[in-house]
Amino acid sequence: MLAVISIDIPTRKHQNAADNKRSVTYDIWQLVKPDLLLLITVVITAVAAAVTNLMTPKITGELINIIAKSINEGSLVLNDLKEPAMKLLALFGMQGFLTFLHISLVSILGENMAKRLKNQLFSAIIRQDIAFFDKYRSGELVSRLTTDVHEFKHTFKQIITLGLKAVTQTIGSAVALLRISTSLTFTLCATMPVIYALLNAYGAYLRELSKRSRSIDAIASGIAGEGISNIRTVRAFAAETRETEMYSKVCRDVAKANILLGYNVGLFQGITNSTIGCMVLIVLYYGGSLVVKNEISGGDLMNYMISVQSTQKSLVSLGVLFGQTIKAAASANRVFEFIHTEPTIQLTGGIEPEHVKGDLEFLNVDFRYPTRPDQVILKNFSLRIPSGTMVALCGPSGSGKPVMSDLTTFNQKSTVAALIERFYDPDAGEIILDSVPLSSLDPSWLRRHIGYINQEPVLFATTIYENIRYGKPDATRKEVEEAARKANAADFIEGFPAGYETVLGERGVTLSGGQRQRIAIARAILKDPKILILDEATSALDQSEKLVQEALDKLMKGRTVVVIAHRLSTIQSADLIVVMGRNIGNVIEQGTHHGLLKKKGAYFRLYNQLAMDSDML
Repeated sequence: MLAVISIDIPTRKHQNAADNKRSVTYDIWQLVKPDLLLLITVVITAVAAAVTNLMTPKITGELINIIAKSINEGSLVLNDLKEPAMKLLALFGMQGFLTFLHISLVSILGENMAKRLKNQLFSAIIRQDIAFFDKYRSGELVSRLTTDVHEFKHTFKQIITLGLKAVTQTIGSAVALLRISTSLTFTLCATMPVIYALLNAYGAYLRELSKRSRSIDAIASGIAGEGISNIRTVRAFAAETRETEMYSKVCRDVAKANILLGYNVGLFQGITNSTIGCMVLIVLYYGGSLVVKNEISGGDLMNYMISVQSTQKSLVSLGVLFGQTIKAAASANRVFEFIHTEPTIQLTGGIEPEHVKGDLEFLNVDFRYPTRPDQVILKNFSLRIPSGTMVALCGPSGSGKPVMSDLTTFNQKSTVAALIERFYDPDAGEIILDSVPLSSLDPSWLRRHIGYINQEPVLFATTIYENIRYGKPDATRKEVEEAARKANAADFIEGFPAGYETVLGERGVTLSGGQRQRIAIARAILKDPKILILDEATSALDQSEKLVQEALDKLMKGRTVVVIAHRLSTIQSADLIVVMGRNIGNVIEQGTHHGLLKKKGAYFRLYNQLAMDSDML
């Protein structure tokens, strides 16, 4: 029965259909294997419940024969009814118990599968390249974790519950029908190819409709998730109506796709039910003629009718289940697609040097974002950053000012920071750390030695203590408090009633910008990185935020620092200033503040522009 789910579910686009089926079947087997004993018990209870149902028509037929005989003889002896009646009572009790046991066990099995599937999917998603997250909206990813997993779990439970029962009853009823009347059964079976043809004719079309419906629904989830998570930006631009209209348009598309799918599933089930109804009519017409000819008894005909109805119900259940399986197939496809997606940059694997000095060098680096392959971001970019040096990257704002701290807005300066963290690999050239190519280093080891603070530091909806400790999970309470003190954050943290146990809102929205920055700085201090990246870390703050600047000054001491800044005060204090081009990210000129001013080149012009713009780029 597990194979039912795997029908025509592709897991990798470049594999053939046979490989796809084997792969998904194997995936499902891996999900079920830890609960193999439970699965066997579920199958046994399903088959047992179906068998008890199969016994009902026979005993009912016995009752009918006894009643018919009594009518013919003109007397009814209640004792004659006692035995079949007690058998029926026992069967009904057994059916109730087996149904209760089966559904309870199926619930446990389904939830265990869903738990493992969610864990696998989340683990696969969280390990993907940053380019993967550039491609997919967060709402779509969440949709796969919730809606698609739920759809798969629900259908799996239905297959185990209704599917096993329906198949067992169909087979058992077919045997019973053959035993009662071979000629009537063969006449009935002549209609079976019609149902089989309908299943095949509609199958491929329904799968395509379901796949399209799921894709559009994921887009709607992505738009909603993005709008809600960025509600402050939406509110600031008074864009509520625009976002609502955009979401409403996609919802209309979702509704149209689902209505079309529902129409076709309904048409499929309607035709199937009508066909099965015709089967019953054949039984009444032909079976009645057999009773008249005394070839079968009235009780046998009743037994036959009940068995046919049981078969009819089973086939209808299988038809409904077929439609649900079509939907689940699309969901399973989307889930296993991500589970099988291998990141280009693995999280672990590579050289882990014992010591880090912090010498960085870019050698003729070319780079385009994977989602925008036609847009050149860096071209022949070369730069050496000696250990312990503070380097400021600056350039005209036309090179692309970041929005909402998103590196995928193609800011050349922020791209340099992303490449240092190895969020992406360059298309050409090499990035070197302490004479070792970044591509040869263990990515997790590399990121453990890099601290990153941007314009809008991300804080999690947990306690301040856990947010600071995020970069060093094994840190002690004393270490966390010391880091907060060095970041000039201890005073305001201890001013909260719950202190370090204060729970922050999503993204830390309950704090001011300066408070969020100081918590992020405390987190970086606790991590104690050798390389520090400040991506416009103070551009959104008022210049009076001296506490933040003081904390940053403490953090930068003795480290290799790469600063992407809008403030003249930050740029001027750098050991090395690098001016990047507007259209293609390359180095126009580099040097110290005073040395570049004397050249009266690009930095000189930029400096004068910044001065006129109130020290802001």
